Amino acid sequence: MAQNNPLITPAQEQFTVGESDFAYFEQNAYRLEGCAILFCREGVAEVMVDQCQGRLQRNSTVLLLPGTYLLFLDRSEDFRASYCVFSRDLFLEAAFRLDPGFFEIVHRRPISMPPQRIVAGTDIWFQMMAYNYRDRQNIFRNTIVKNRLQNVLLEIYDKMQRLGSKEASNATTTRQTELFQRFAALVHEFCAQEREVAFYADKLCISTRYLSTIVRSVAHTSAKEFIDRSVMLEIRMMLRSTDLSVQEIAYRLKFPDQSYLGRFFKKHAGESPTEYRNARRDR
Repeated sequence: MAQNNPLITPAQEQFTVGESDFAYFEQNAYRLEGCAILFCREGVAEVMVDQCQGRLQRNSTVLLLPGTYLLFLDRSEDFRASYCVFSRDLFLEAAFRLDPGFFEIVHRRPISMPPQRIVAGTDIWFQMMAYNYRDRQNIFRNTIVKNRLQNVLLEIYDKMQRLGSKEASNATTTRQTELFQRFAALVHEFCAQEREVAFYADKLCISTRYLSTIVRSVAHTSAKEFIDRSVMLEIRMMLRSTDLSVQEIAYRLKFPDQSYLGRFFKKHAGESPTEYRNARRDR
């Protein structure tokens, strides 16, 4: 039976709330248009959020920002998670007061395991969101939801800092953080066509050396590795979510030919594009 994508807001709605086994993502990768918060209820799953791979288990939470890639690499049969999904516009209204350090921390650690004392509060928040979703006659419904989203984003930011991530926000200057965020956004936009560090440095009007220093400081990887990982996410998305041939994917991503893409993919994934696609379809 065909599965529906739970992380899409319905037509005429600014948000949606529910619970899912996320079986849809066994064969599909997804790039979020809005924001989503997941709260694992049962089971385990291995996921990749942009370039961060991690394990979901009971009570773990995931914050997915607009433009985030989500891949489910594995999922137990009993896996279930509650979710709240917000439109991009609603998220931007709720998040406009957040400083750049918040986005840096979420980029580094989108998956978290809150202490037990916080789990009960998370559960209550999801219950309140479910009530707001059902209460369609409330004329202040979207305003209430926007405030609830803003509150939980601030709570997440506070807990991430106090539970061990404060050094991440202090490790770089505000200027470096801003440049890294712009670099990451440019990579999301252009990595299907541009894979050289110089292209992004030129877009940011800085030297390739300075860009490399910033990316190393914030993301603890080289700028080239960051770009290549984003390209790999694009390839995985197409292999899992479309019927495009490897040759067609190579053409769309501006690789010289199918063989070049195959070597690039195997270098980073340890298997060929065809092996990767077939292994996921045989599950």
